[in-house]
Amino acid sequence: MPLIELIDVSKDYDGDPIFAGVDFAIEGGEKIGLIGRNGSGKTSLLRIIAGVDDDFRGLSRRREGLVVALVPQRFEPPSGPTCLDLLLEESTLARESLARLEEKLSSGGGEAPLREYGEMRGRYESLGGDFAEEVARRILERAGLGHATDLPAASLSGGEKNVLSLARALAGAPDLILLDEPGNHLDFAGLDWLEGFIKGERRAVLMVSHNRGLLDATVSRIVELESGRLTEYAGGYSAYKLEKLRRAAGQGKDWQADRKRVERLEALVNRFAEIAASRPDPAWGKRLRARRSQLEREREKAAERPEPSSRRMSVAFASTGTKADYALIARGYRKAYGDRILFEGAGFDLMAGERAAIVGPNGCGKTSFLRDLVASEGRWDEAGPIRVGPSMRIGYCAQEQEVFAGEGTVGEKFESLGARGDEAAKLLKRYLFDHSVLAQPVSSLSGGERNRLQIARAVFLGANFLVLDEPTNHLDIESREALEEGLAGFDGTVLVVSHDRWFLDKAVDRLILVEGRSFVAYEGSFAEYWRDVGRPAARGRARPAGDSRGASRTRDHAALESRITSLEKRKEELERASAAASAARDFRSAGRAAQEAAAAARTLERLYAEWEGSAR
Repeated sequence: MPLIELIDVSKDYDGDPIFAGVDFAIEGGEKIGLIGRNGSGKTSLLRIIAGVDDDFRGLSRRREGLVVALVPQRFEPPSGPTCLDLLLEESTLARESLARLEEKLSSGGGEAPLREYGEMRGRYESLGGDFAEEVARRILERAGLGHATDLPAASLSGGEKNVLSLARALAGAPDLILLDEPGNHLDFAGLDWLEGFIKGERRAVLMVSHNRGLLDATVSRIVELESGRLTEYAGGYSAYKLEKLRRAAGQGKDWQADRKRVERLEALVNRFAEIAASRPDPAWGKRLRARRSQLEREREKAAERPEPSSRRMSVAFASTGTKADYALIARGYRKAYGDRILFEGAGFDLMAGERAAIVGPNGCGKTSFLRDLVASEGRWDEAGPIRVGPSMRIGYCAQEQEVFAGEGTVGEKFESLGARGDEAAKLLKRYLFDHSVLAQPVSSLSGGERNRLQIARAVFLGANFLVLDEPTNHLDIESREALEEGLAGFDGTVLVVSHDRWFLDKAVDRLILVEGRSFVAYEGSFAEYWRDVGRPAARGRARPAGDSRGASRTRDHAALESRITSLEKRKEELERASAAASAARDFRSAGRAAQEAAAAARTLERLYAEWEGSAR
């Protein structure tokens, strides 16, 4: 029997349907990714599965004694308890319940307390029993929070709180772990830990995430919540994307064939109707009714017309161009907060048209540098530590979204930038806003809405130097891909801070590493850096001395890398071609491109396996 099974489940919110007729089951040990647009109902579905929301129609059936742990998007621990206290919370309550039941039994409480005591004793043992503290300490060590065992939980950073929330869930000995955007606030090391945790976890995991790299590395099944329906795909994110293209192309072909069949029947029904009207023979009336019934049956079973997403963000940066050589020159940069020095004598150059990412752990000063950079715009002739090219027009997307700070509506903010008439409304429509947003206070918008607004602002300004601080935060996958497509067509300069590895591989070709209070350039893609330098497992790895086969393996390794890079680009081109053909209703071409992309993906899997072997 599955751990949990949803049968024909529907959910409304204030009378508006969120999803309907959902059938879904989770087996023991499965790793599943749940994806969908922002607002599609993913968190609502998690809450139903967790058993904390019973306001739905349909049936939720679960295995007897199932323990489910829900790890929310945000976790704000109370101010008093330490990290260890929080992990021991359930064990402490179970021990207190056992003590009360023992008192009842000592006074002859009867069979009911005895049965309850047996159940509670089993639960107490599953939580570690008398060794619960030792178990909790091991969990904290495994989560990388061993240093924080006795610290107040409320004093941790945002990323550490997320990890603590997951550790707390593990301490409850669950059979099923539900993760709602677990990668929020985690840096690369934290995301690497999370990836390893999910892959090595024996329990079932259902994860809501917009992190495509994390989904690709950890799950064996994707379920997509779209237009109130749940659709399943085997494999990780890349397999899902290819299969969705194939299904869309196949649905298009079916729709075209069904449409032609319905059109022929409609013409036949019209002809029979004319004949029946002109002839009093009852046989023609009977034939007409039969054809009409046939037409209705064909209409009911005909494939639905595939519609390209009409609610997809459309990003097109139109830069103003520049003849300058340099977009940015930083020399002798220093940044400190009290006694804490982040940068000392740091610097790097960024040529006009380059695309670079600043990479470093949380708290190293990346955002502080970007803020100082933006404040330096227009000061090329001043002898400051940061000089921005005089023809550079910055489009800044801030992690804390302070470019829209203060009071005021969306319309007022764009009027202050020079928008006239319905100019702002036309622009914002491409970023999934309707006309009514102009009257809304910016403070009332969600994090994802404010990020889309920041991107729209950069487009409106005609920026030729994009400074992006975690631009994909709060964006769903479709919006992230739209941003990547917009950047692909941008001919200006890009400097970005992001922990989205997938996004960085698409958006930049050079890295600026934060190391020892300085900036260190890395000439290569993020995938190359993470494979050879950044990933904790890769650090310190060296080839054994005296290996005569080393040079040959290096050449083979390099050749494989070249083939992989070329084939990755070809696969992306085919995916884009398939999507474009589907949107143009050329479903034959769409299907052919999707099949070629799938073949390229299978070849890539084999090449990656060879590459990993050549690296050993």
